[in-house]
Amino acid sequence: KDCVPLDCYENVMVIAETSELEPDATQLKYFAPGIGNIRVGWRGAGEKTQEVLELVEIQQLVLGAIDEAREGVLKLDKHAYEVSKDIYALTSQLEQRTSE
Repeated sequence: KDCVPLDCYENVMVIAETSELEPDATQLKYFAPGIGNIRVGWRGAGEKTQEVLELVEIQQLVLGAIDEAREGVLKLDKHAYEVSKDIYALTSQLEQRTSE
């Protein structure tokens, strides 16, 4: 069980994510069934990993807002490959899905 400002959730899965660049730090990602990511936390001494995020609101996006969000995600992904080439070198960039 985990509680965030919006609500409390049961059967929360926690993923502990580490990086070779910060071996003394762990980012903790909390996922609630049917909701998704509800919290990001950390443990350890790494300064870069001390990020905390909590779910405070759920919004249903309309079609235009979904397209705008998708465009923003693709831009962020492209930027990550430009500024962190070594980190993303072994991964594939996101691709725009086309409807069939």
